[in-house]
Amino acid sequence: MFPEERDVSIGEAAGIQKNRGPLAAIVICSCLCVFFMNFGLLSLLFLVPLGYSVLVYNSARLTFFVVTAVNAVFCIIASLVSDSSRSLWMDFFYYSIVFFSFIWIIDGSVFKNVRTLYRFVLASAVGAVGFMLFIIGGRDSAFYTLMGEVAEMLYNTIVSSNGGDAVRQSSLQQWLTPERILETSRMILPRGGALANIFFLFFINRHISLALVRLIKKQEKKPGLTVFFAPDYTIWVISASLALILLTRLFKIELLEILAWNVFVVCAILFLTQGAGIVKHFLERRTQSFRVFFNILVIILMISPLGTVAIAALFLLGIAENWLPFRTPS
Repeated sequence: MFPEERDVSIGEAAGIQKNRGPLAAIVICSCLCVFFMNFGLLSLLFLVPLGYSVLVYNSARLTFFVVTAVNAVFCIIASLVSDSSRSLWMDFFYYSIVFFSFIWIIDGSVFKNVRTLYRFVLASAVGAVGFMLFIIGGRDSAFYTLMGEVAEMLYNTIVSSNGGDAVRQSSLQQWLTPERILETSRMILPRGGALANIFFLFFINRHISLALVRLIKKQEKKPGLTVFFAPDYTIWVISASLALILLTRLFKIELLEILAWNVFVVCAILFLTQGAGIVKHFLERRTQSFRVFFNILVIILMISPLGTVAIAALFLLGIAENWLPFRTPS
């Protein structure tokens, strides 16, 4: 996940030859980024054009300023059309933070002595804070409006899937209401939920950016996850954070509980990634057809109810490597 042998920029770690490109190409990448942000499922990949621009054109600062300007123009036009300037300018503020954080992860030329792992954690924390400030507007914010619609859809789907079981359906209608789902999301987001979402957003977009550049520039694929190891002290940090969560809940110290949950989530992500690295390490020894079959199986598992079980298994596998050396560090 995070190559650390010579922790300069990610582009150099991937063996990418950077060249300064025309401003027009950076503008196109920035426009694609803003377009993806507002286009359904593509919004999950809106940072990929920025990653490509930074890696190919050696343009971290210019890319940030251009994409911020493009997003500002979009916000101005959208505010004139929809007459909802407060919400749109909060979008601008939040996405500017996300742009800056992701570009820092990709480029790494500032504070070169900061390892890629720590850039990921720090950038995700900054993005999570921006996200929480974005949604802190309350029940009438755009985010909670969207969450209310998602909760309503989830409620209708779950209730309708119970067929003719009137007793069970009545129980679900009583306890699994959109209001309860929305309230649960409000409780989870500050307790590591926002941090986990931002982390995986950066993780997915960073890897797709690298894969796209390698495909277009015909670069050699690097080990990535196979050589990722969580720091040795992570097991002690996650143990301490779990103990602090229990204590703060017992004594009802909410602020410390939120901080402890976020530390726990960061450590859990590191062990989850380490577990994925172990699986990938063993897959490297298998045939190409077996790896394709296994990857398809993983995708099916992740979108099924067993996805939680698969994630828990990877998490426990990552923790187990603290005592069982499945891989030998190179």
